Amino acid sequence: KHFSKGRAKGKLVAGFDLNSDRINMVIVDKLGIIRDVKTEWFSEVTSHGFPKDKANTIRLQALSRLLDYAYHHGVSVVLFEDLNRIKNRKFTKSKTANRKITRFPKRKLLEHGIVMALKNGFKVYLVNPAYTSKLGERLGTELGLDKHTASAYVLTLKYLGVSEIPLSISSS
Repeated sequence: KHFSKGRAKGKLVAGFDLNSDRINMVIVDKLGIIRDVKTEWFSEVTSHGFPKDKANTIRLQALSRLLDYAYHHGVSVVLFEDLNRIKNRKFTKSKTANRKITRFPKRKLLEHGIVMALKNGFKVYLVNPAYTSKLGERLGTELGLDKHTASAYVLTLKYLGVSEIPLSISSS
């Protein structure tokens, strides 16, 4: 209440897909039609030897930029994956994948996103991310989106309760 910008008065919904090297955001209307797509990349943070604190700062700044973008583009509801529902990932045989898994502060990123969204006056919801990646892979090829952007889109559709996926994308 003391630090907020005010109430976000838009009618759009933004879904976020948080990953160790990028954050994808999809803005949709109440019918589930995509209005805007934006991705913040920071692939250098998963590089071997990159300072952990600097990586966290870069991730948090990228998330803040996306939330600010959403605020100025008519979003009133923000959706994040409920990352606490995801089981802790087991280590794989890939050294690169293991490094990305261990260096990704999912709880810190999610908490920052929630606090910043509330400061911007958004309504914040955590959506169960079950099967969003699998659906995102299939849907992404149909819509011409990468699987992480499509996964964020599936989150918004879950929230809206849309069972039939609108295959048209608005150019505005």
